Amino acid sequence: MKKLLFLLATVILLAGCATQRSITVAYDDKAHRDADYEWSPHDQGSEWWYLTGQLADQSGKSYFYQFTIFRSFLVRHRMYLGETYVLHLSFTDPSTGQHLFSEEVRLPSARVHGDAYCIVFEDNRICRDGQALRITANSKNLRFSLEGTPTKGAVWHGRDGRIIMGHPRRPTERSFYYSYTNIATTGTLSFKTPNHDWVTIKGAGKSWFDRQWGLFNETGWEWFSLRFFDNEEIMLYAFPKTGHREGSFVDRTGRTTIFDNYHYRVTRFGQFSRLERFGQLGQLRRLDDKKMGLGWTLEVPMKDQHYRIIPLVDNQFNPSKVTPYWEGLCKVLDSTGTLVGYAVVETPGNAY
Repeated sequence: MKKLLFLLATVILLAGCATQRSITVAYDDKAHRDADYEWSPHDQGSEWWYLTGQLADQSGKSYFYQFTIFRSFLVRHRMYLGETYVLHLSFTDPSTGQHLFSEEVRLPSARVHGDAYCIVFEDNRICRDGQALRITANSKNLRFSLEGTPTKGAVWHGRDGRIIMGHPRRPTERSFYYSYTNIATTGTLSFKTPNHDWVTIKGAGKSWFDRQWGLFNETGWEWFSLRFFDNEEIMLYAFPKTGHREGSFVDRTGRTTIFDNYHYRVTRFGQFSRLERFGQLGQLRRLDDKKMGLGWTLEVPMKDQHYRIIPLVDNQFNPSKVTPYWEGLCKVLDSTGTLVGYAVVETPGNAY
């Protein structure tokens, strides 16, 4: 017990001594302001700044990337312990099947903070500069330097920008959510090969940025972002355990249609294991197994209506110590089997 109390006191002391640099805005559970204002960190709840996209080199070879900074408030036994920040980076080379994932957790400090323009996690940052987004990422096996310009305005999902997080009868299970669904992107991706050599890709492509925040607890969802070649997009947010669904369709001009009358089915599942090292020799042992979808059929009330979603690489599993999840690049095939776009799908290990 004394050791536990000492550890708890140490965590509180560290949280209290961390230099607080984040400039927050007030969380309002009734309404939101414009996207620029809501970029800033909030004074309550959980939130994230989330970018996923594709970059193609001069030969046309395409790569997938993810850059995410999560922010939440750490509370244990009704005791406030301060903010925490989590950084996730991932990268997939579909031609080789190589998938890389990086995770770091930090308390706020002079090098980990957020404000109205930048969210900073040590040598990683996502900043808005006028109409542009600038992303810098650095980890042991990944480095990104990207710049993107949204081709459409901010898309607010759900009813008045607020979606139900799977539980219509629980008032706190709500989040505010907007996206830039079509961002023209240029820059470089650098990654370490299995031989530990650094490779740098320079190219252009498209990204999708999500900004979401709220007081919710539910994290068991399946999220789809369909990115069609004709510059239209569909976002689907489904909660398999409760059956609740949210959806948005964004046309070429940026006009948004909110809907929930869609259906989807998991056509194939995969099993993924989290591993951890232990002992002086660093042996690997299995921590747990997670069941996740690896193929889907969709029926939506617009465009071709019937689509198949097929992963380019099965192993796009992110073995996070916080919440493990599959996040990956997929093909979008219409009812004739024609490739009409790509999708990024996210399914946490607790979705089923």
